[in-house]
Amino acid sequence: MTDSSAPQPSNQAKPTTIKTVDNGPLQIKGPAQLVDHDGNSFSTGRTIFLCRCGESKNKPFCDGTHAKVGFAACQRATPADED
Repeated sequence: MTDSSAPQPSNQAKPTTIKTVDNGPLQIKGPAQLVDHDGNSFSTGRTIFLCRCGESKNKPFCDGTHAKVGFAACQRATPADED
């Protein structure tokens, strides 16, 4: 006999999320495939951070330079218009 109120394991993977970090990078959490302008592909199942300030020495990845250069951006998402 099983307890139907017990949490059941899920076969569904958690969705990939992209979050803007105030005054910092984009945080991508979950499985993602990043393709650069040359067609090089980077697959990851871990959390990665992408540069938004344009000053990283390891582009497209964030290296923390935004804090040194005083990068400031706190955009908020707005709902898309529904047709």
